[in-house]
Amino acid sequence: MALHTIENEELRVQVSDHGGELCSIIKKPTGKEYLWNADKAFWNRHAPVLFPFVGGLKEKTYRYQGKSYFLGQHGFARDKEFELVSNSGTEIWHRLLPDKETRAVYPFDFELETGLRLFRNQVIVLWRVKNASKTEKMYFSIGGHPAFLCPIHGEKREECEILLEGVSIVNTRMLENGLAKKNLEQLELNKKEIGGKHYGAINLTEHLFDRDAYVIEGHQTREVALAGADKKIYLAVKFDAPLFGLWAPKGSAPFVCIEPWYGRCDRVDFDGDLTKKEYINALEPGEVFCKNYHICIF
Repeated sequence: MALHTIENEELRVQVSDHGGELCSIIKKPTGKEYLWNADKAFWNRHAPVLFPFVGGLKEKTYRYQGKSYFLGQHGFARDKEFELVSNSGTEIWHRLLPDKETRAVYPFDFELETGLRLFRNQVIVLWRVKNASKTEKMYFSIGGHPAFLCPIHGEKREECEILLEGVSIVNTRMLENGLAKKNLEQLELNKKEIGGKHYGAINLTEHLFDRDAYVIEGHQTREVALAGADKKIYLAVKFDAPLFGLWAPKGSAPFVCIEPWYGRCDRVDFDGDLTKKEYINALEPGEVFCKNYHICIF
């Protein structure tokens, strides 16, 4: 499992061949780490790439063209060895192609490339998904699952906040045994103004994630930030994804996952037909899907 480094004047970042996973974000002027260290006492990953599905499938199964396929939560990419394609020093790319194992659970001829690009104080996470088939449409989801240290300045976790830009109320879809409930719930946020921008704040209480992740759909916001006890933002994730998740293990785990998604787990009443899956993406033969999100370090 090789690790590779890219850096600029502001940041030093490491990524692994295993899963093409982002493993470290260090702010060079301070030497401070911003990404979770994958301590298995809480969660043994840093920032896995979720592909070809985000979240869980009902009964871990889906149907396509009359055949049923079995696949676990978040797909297989996070557990595969990626090929290093290029490393310019400030931008790095990895690639994953189908093999015998993937074809047994996902019959499509895909090419997945994952990239990291540094720009000033930002890590830009890039995805390219290609349908390499010449004849068949391809269905897939993709998402990020980065875990950011919280707290980061030595304060109590309960003194920190999750900030959603531009909203004071959000509709969230909660989970039931890992699947999306039918109905939405409304979550009222505390209003904040920081740096001339308006946010809705969620306090990081010990019981915030007792009911699993919050799934926030419909482009309700395009920026989610973390603030410490000093009420200053130290990290923000900016994205154009149609939905995102917020998650941490139950209790007081010292991190929060902010997860831009192009896809979602099955709903509790879903019948398993892949072509009708909510938020599924479809590519025609030869078509390419390119998306990104930004991690901003302050």
